[in-house]
Order: sequence, then structure tokens, then C-alpha cells
Amino acid sequence: MAPAEPTIPNRHGEPRDAPADLSASFTTVLRVSDGLRRVFSSPGYKPPMLPSAALEIHELSCNPDVDSNKLIALLERDPMLAGQVLKVANSPAFRGRDAETSLRNAVFRLGLKNLGEIVFELALHMRVFRSAEYSDLMERLRRHSTASANLCRVLAKRAGQDQENAFLCGLLHDIGIAAILIVLGERRKAEPALEGAVLGEVVRQTHEDVSGMLVRLWKVPGEVAEVVANHHGRAAIEAAPLLSSMVAVADSLAAKFGFQVDFGAGPCDGSDQETTSAACGRLGLDAAAMPDLEQEARQALKRVDDTLKHSSADPEEHSNSREHTSPSANLAAQASAKAKLPVSARRTSAGLHARLWHAIRGR
Repeated sequence: MAPAEPTIPNRHGEPRDAPADLSASFTTVLRVSDGLRRVFSSPGYKPPMLPSAALEIHELSCNPDVDSNKLIALLERDPMLAGQVLKVANSPAFRGRDAETSLRNAVFRLGLKNLGEIVFELALHMRVFRSAEYSDLMERLRRHSTASANLCRVLAKRAGQDQENAFLCGLLHDIGIAAILIVLGERRKAEPALEGAVLGEVVRQTHEDVSGMLVRLWKVPGEVAEVVANHHGRAAIEAAPLLSSMVAVADSLAAKFGFQVDFGAGPCDGSDQETTSAACGRLGLDAAAMPDLEQEARQALKRVDDTLKHSSADPEEHSNSREHTSPSANLAAQASAKAKLPVSARRTSAGLHARLWHAIRGR
């Protein structure tokens, strides 16, 4: 009798055939995955943090009656973030006849509905998707996350769901991969890098848990945290909010059009066909709806690539961003009346100390 094909359970305990080049590396996968969980649950773990301004701006932007002066003041607390907002406001998607140098005017140009999402996305790109050892993978993850966010918005619009929360779920669902790469980047300073197949399997095993942990630490709204922690397998369809199904379908579309995260041994994230089909059913998407949906997805993803070219988060590029924000500082000091932002506008869409890795190496 031929030996049974090796299987490895996913994070939800569901069995899955192991990749052929991974069958001899189960011990490494389990050791590293278990070690990562102990690192992330350690009291000494310090997660990559978003600037407080991004969280506050996102919260304020949900209020249509927000005082624009509060938003301007928050951005001025973080000149790098303010410089990025100016850059987006001057990108082809938003730029008017003249280049904008006033932060206040840039905020009005972007509009309230766009500002919260743009600031949150920029903050992730500047502060979280950063690892010298895994820079290429971080860039792929950044691209995948931005694509998924925009695809979730498309799906939410079709399903009549909250588009802002959908965007945030897509943007954050794989944030655990970034945290994992940061920790493993510290490991690479002392040990050889993991093989692509092993790294991909470790990510598959752990990233949902880590993603959920991070968004809870960041105090992201509860439903978003639940979705981020459950966006694969049966849990995404049976137990999680409807937004989880949107993330599952968005993952599938992102992979189909080349926006997946691939560590060199095939995509490490994405929804299997059974989950995708069930998610489509839950969203009321039948075969007849898919051609139009895919066409809309292509258009959204083209905008993603165009926008990413104009939203580089290189800190050196914005080392002089204070000079851009000074005109608005004077305006903010002079303004006392409550100015209401336009609700809509055109739409385009650090590391651990090495000692923490002892938990992984010691097993």
C-alpha cells in the first residue's frame, strides 16, 4: 500500500495537502510557527505601531461634521505623514490645475471620505511595511494589501455594505505578514533565511492570528478586527461577518490578476476555490455577475498601480516635508470658525530585539 500523502492542518485545524517540496520540512515549519506565536504573545513584544495621528484622523473622518482644523492640527503633528498627504493630493488622481503646497487645501481637495483611508494607508506604508532583510517581500505585501482594499471597496458597493470598513478590512487583513517578516528579519541577522516553501507555510499557519492581535492592539473597530482575524477557510464564511467573505473574494481576484504575495514557492496567502465559491454565494455573486465584476476589478487594480507610483513612503524623500506644512500652520492658527470638509472627492482608489527570537531557537 502506498504511503498516504502528507497533510498539514491550517490555522483553523482543517487538513490540507502539503506542498511537495515541504514534506521534509514539517519539523521546521512547526518549530518556527510555534516560536512565532510565543514571541507575539510575550509581554516583551513591541508591535510596529501606527502614528497616533493616523488613528485619530481615521476616527474623525467618519464624522461628517468634523472640524477641519482638528484634522489639520493632527496632520501637522506628523510632518512626514503630512508630506505624504500633499503628495497624494498632487497625484494624477486628485491634482487640479495647479500643484498644491497648502496642507489645508490638500485636505479639502482629497475630501473627507478619502482622507481617513489615505492617511491610514500611508501610515502603514511608512511605518509597518518596513524590513531591510525582506524589503522585496514587504513591497509585494504593500501592493497586495492596497489592491485588496480597493477590491473590497468594489465588492462592498455591489453588496450594499459599508465601503469604508470594507476598505480597511482589505488593507489590514494581511498585516500579520508584515509583523512576521519583521521578527524573522531579526532572525536573519544570526541565522540563514528560511527556504521559500517553509516561509510561505509559516505565514499560512500564523498570519491570521497575528493580524488579529495587531489590529486589536491598535484599537481598530471590533468588526474589522474580527474580519482580519478570520479571512480564510470555513471561519471566513460560517462564523465571521459578511466583510470576511469580501476579503476572501478580494484575495482571489488579487491573485488572479497578479497582486498576490509570493515568497518564491507559490502564493502564501489567498482563498482556496471552495472558500471563494462559498464567499461568492454569501455575497450573491453568481457566474453571470463575474465578467462585470472582473472588469471592474481590472480597472480598480490599474488605479492601484498608478497610485502607488505617486505614494512612495521613503522617509528620505520627505525629510524636508516641514517646509510644505508651514503655510497651513499659519492658516490653522488664524482659523476659528468651523470649516466643513467636502464629504466626497474623486477616488482612486520596528523590529524586535534579537533576544525575543530565543523562544524560537530554543525549541
